[in-house]
Amino acid sequence: MTTPVKRSYHGCVRCKRRRQKCDEQKPSCGRCSNAKVSCEYKITLKWNGRVPREGKSSSQEGRDEFTFDVQSGFGKSSQYESVLLHEQSWGRKTSAPSLNLQLEQPSPALTKTSRQLLHHFITETSKISSSAHIRDQICQTILPMTHQSDSLLYATMAFAALHRYTLLNELPAQFMPEDLVANLIASSMRCLRRDLETPGYPVQPLLHTIRTLCHCEIFSGRANSSWRVHVNGAGAMFNEIASRINFNESEYSFWLWSRWFWSIQALTATTEVGKVSELASANSAIREDDQSYFFDTYTGYSSDLNIVLMEIGLLMHREEATDLDTESRKSFSDVEEKSDQLETSIRYMIRRDADFGLKFPGDVLHDPDMTVQFQACNTAYQYASLIHLYRRVKCLPSFTSEVQGCVRAILDAVSAITPVTTLSPWILLTTPIFTAGCEAVGQDRKLVKELLQELYFTLHIRNIIRALEILERRWEVYDRSRPSIVGYVDEHMGGSIDEVNSADWLDFIPY
Repeated sequence: MTTPVKRSYHGCVRCKRRRQKCDEQKPSCGRCSNAKVSCEYKITLKWNGRVPREGKSSSQEGRDEFTFDVQSGFGKSSQYESVLLHEQSWGRKTSAPSLNLQLEQPSPALTKTSRQLLHHFITETSKISSSAHIRDQICQTILPMTHQSDSLLYATMAFAALHRYTLLNELPAQFMPEDLVANLIASSMRCLRRDLETPGYPVQPLLHTIRTLCHCEIFSGRANSSWRVHVNGAGAMFNEIASRINFNESEYSFWLWSRWFWSIQALTATTEVGKVSELASANSAIREDDQSYFFDTYTGYSSDLNIVLMEIGLLMHREEATDLDTESRKSFSDVEEKSDQLETSIRYMIRRDADFGLKFPGDVLHDPDMTVQFQACNTAYQYASLIHLYRRVKCLPSFTSEVQGCVRAILDAVSAITPVTTLSPWILLTTPIFTAGCEAVGQDRKLVKELLQELYFTLHIRNIIRALEILERRWEVYDRSRPSIVGYVDEHMGGSIDEVNSADWLDFIPY
């Protein structure tokens, strides 16, 4: 009796299509090698479904198509916290909209906790996006990369675990990642170092590992310099891949990463510590010139604002002249001229986008309500950049009409973004709200506090609570110092910045 040929579940595309047994050798199986044809491994991932039941052997579990049940619960927190994750047992299958994913090696089964974390990322954490379009692109183009990258898998699960822990607690009692999150981040970093030393390792998973790790560090609310390590690493990676002739920058996953990269560089420039990488300051004008600007749905503002923010950051953190010699006077004159040019540029952007509307990329479609919300978000960022210019470069007092006018414009724009939901521009507003809050007085402070609290209880990002904590400390210092200076605020954000930022670890970015 003839033995029937069994279909290969982990075999290459050609063997599956021909219903032949595949030896699953890499990079080319025996049948394809003999036929001298290209050998390709793919797996189809589907949205929704059921989490595989416990009790199956790892071999049987590996044969099943792995899917997540969007309706299923995450499990009790005690069980969640007690599960130990071992690097050897972590697999790579994930859930996403139907798509094909190239495989480079056989995939072991995921542990129960790994599946739960990825499930949480897809159903909850991924909603912390500016729109459904961005969320879908992340799930379709980036999440499947965890199949081929341990470092990205660990980073993704760390991000999901951080978000899950925040959901379990109404308000964070601390700003240090829980042990599970810290261990996942450490494992991701260890694998990332290994992958960076591996010749020919795919670039895209490395880029998104760095981006995800940076999000973990910032969203944890620790407010130390750990997030800058990843920003600097992103700059180094960008510098390296920019020299590759065959690198395809049109890939959507790289588009998402580059939008994050230029935005994080720009926002980093306007923090207290500042520091714009030489790469960013040298190449931003080439990549973001006004002729090719567009509204960036990932960041929530028109792309050419990144140039302005970086330029403001460079002026904010310039070396102060000690003697008013001829060179110093020239330097101050140059700064004043440059700051006037930047103010003119920002005012032009505000008028342009108000008169002509946002310039969306051709492949991005939004309903009218979402467009109005993005317009408001864009306006909030533009006025936030004016506040940085007025306060940190032009050194205008906080109580001036120019500064307070920007505060009011930001709060009016933010208040127009309703209803408050995930998968909307609401996720992007921590930066402008915090910037306005630094200069807010009277009832505006109360509104800032309400907005940040509402933002936190919608998104569950610890960095938002950290932002509010820092603002309240600033307000306290400002109010305590104001009587002694007869209505004139101290330089920078009001009050003594050294007193507010007395802790060595404080390196905050309102992201």
